[in-house]
Amino acid sequence: MRKFLTALIITTAGLSASAASAAEIYLNKDNITVEVGPNTSDGTFNNTFSGGNTIAKVIDAPSADASENHTQGTHIWFTADEDGDGLELLFDFQQEYDLTTLHFWNYFTEVYDVDQIDFTFFNESNAQVGSLTVLPNLGTSPGITAQDYLLAAPLNVRFVTAFLTGSNRQVDFQNIGFTGQLSIPVSDVPLPGALVMMLTGLAGFGAFKRKKA
Repeated sequence: MRKFLTALIITTAGLSASAASAAEIYLNKDNITVEVGPNTSDGTFNNTFSGGNTIAKVIDAPSADASENHTQGTHIWFTADEDGDGLELLFDFQQEYDLTTLHFWNYFTEVYDVDQIDFTFFNESNAQVGSLTVLPNLGTSPGITAQDYLLAAPLNVRFVTAFLTGSNRQVDFQNIGFTGQLSIPVSDVPLPGALVMMLTGLAGFGAFKRKKA
């Protein structure tokens, strides 16, 4: 009886956590931040910071399926001084998420596009919880839309480091976005009332059997 009760508690707690998972949320400038990382190589940002623009252009797509026109005011353009060097970006989600999809809006010609992105994922304690290397396709034209990469993991992500490199020392793209669900610790998810009553009854039944024996 004790083994059955333990197994039931584990199973129902897992189901409750799954059922209580938050809806998927698209993460952009409205709920996350981004900054240029210290491991960015020597190079030139060209027009990225001109006209009052900031690196927040990386996360300004309003939705995962938004199309963006490539203009001097919308894209990120970094030119590294040496081959193999690149641009580091640091994302802060403000709280932990279980990521489900990565979205990337690449440039549409081979001369300037991003050829590789190395992602590293960290939880709120800055412990690494995953990594991913993406070799993105060329972007679409004239409207650039996101390439979507489904993620089975990582879970409990608050911080992401992305290192972008390209041939000809060029890194040119429009946006990076993420979709995920708020991470919910199982211990914080209450069991439905009916399950609590059932478990309480089973526990009482087990105690009664032990006393009677």
